[in-house]
Amino acid sequence: MKKIFLASFLMVSLIGLSQSNQTFYNNFQAELFFGRPIEHDKKLKDAIDGNSFGAMISYNTSGTKNSIFNKLYNYPEKGFSFLYQNFNSNVLGKVYGGYRHFNYNLKKNDKSNLKLTTGFGLGYATKSYDKINNNKNHAIGSKLLASAYLKLQFFQLLKKEKISINTGVSLIHFSNVAFKNPNLGINTVNLNVGLNYLLETQNIIQTENEPLELKIDKKLYFNLILRGGYNESLIIDSGLFPFYTITFFGSKTLNNYSTFTFGTDYFRSKFLKNHIKKTNIEEGKNYNENDYSRIGIFVGHELTQNNFSFISQIGYNVYYPFPYVSRVYERFGLKYKLSKHLFSEITMKINLFRAEALEVGLGYRF
Repeated sequence: MKKIFLASFLMVSLIGLSQSNQTFYNNFQAELFFGRPIEHDKKLKDAIDGNSFGAMISYNTSGTKNSIFNKLYNYPEKGFSFLYQNFNSNVLGKVYGGYRHFNYNLKKNDKSNLKLTTGFGLGYATKSYDKINNNKNHAIGSKLLASAYLKLQFFQLLKKEKISINTGVSLIHFSNVAFKNPNLGINTVNLNVGLNYLLETQNIIQTENEPLELKIDKKLYFNLILRGGYNESLIIDSGLFPFYTITFFGSKTLNNYSTFTFGTDYFRSKFLKNHIKKTNIEEGKNYNENDYSRIGIFVGHELTQNNFSFISQIGYNVYYPFPYVSRVYERFGLKYKLSKHLFSEITMKINLFRAEALEVGLGYRF
């Protein structure tokens, strides 16, 4: 998952800042993909039997409003997409996904139609971990999953009036965000070939004298956010427990796209209490069962899109009384501006490749 958000930030930053008057089209695309699951943990060795394959259909509509946002991001498309993937594995089975996606036009000419697509949604797996019948599936712990994909489309092999054949590469992720373990997740890298059909046109007339850039407030602000949710420890069937996170951070806008953030997290995860107790019994350790808090420091980035922002952070636990997966952690997700001071977030906290929690938060900017 983290590769998806990091790549999104790097690629979207390449979008052009201006564009002449153009005609855009709503369109429908059907594509096939063929790829290979990534063995990011040794426990996945028995689950990955070979290459995977699948199909995706998507409907895309262009934003026609002559707004500063559309100009800054080269009039992105938005739409819905549906995916079928066969892992070609008796352990992993098949998955289905439904997404809300956005297409960013990075470069467009007669020979190339460079687009970056980011999609976020839900998935369903036909096979998940079962202690008796499917105990090798450490990737998927439940049939209902969170899913995301990143796709880079570049070459057009055939282009007629309304039909074109497009090629690209994609990264697809499925996991259940530690609501039920095991939860290593599964990532696949794919080659895509798709048939695109243009529908009705969308004419955009730009006004030359309109300013392209927004007014930037570069003042340093401080923010406080409370996050929470439920998650399970690495121990299978250990149960769901509540967690709370208090975050205090500074934020400074750098330009129309980017905001730099830095701050500290206080983590209080109830599942760790039982996990520490079990570790003490099974491994003969003497950790304090009542000391299951963690404190981290982090730096991050927010990619701004109107009232929405894509969040990416990397942190390090400076207070870490019990070793759980890794001191290093990452956070990726979405932020929505509710008012001048209030904002909401939904984020995923990750310890290296292992998702620890899906966080829902409400914050205040001073």
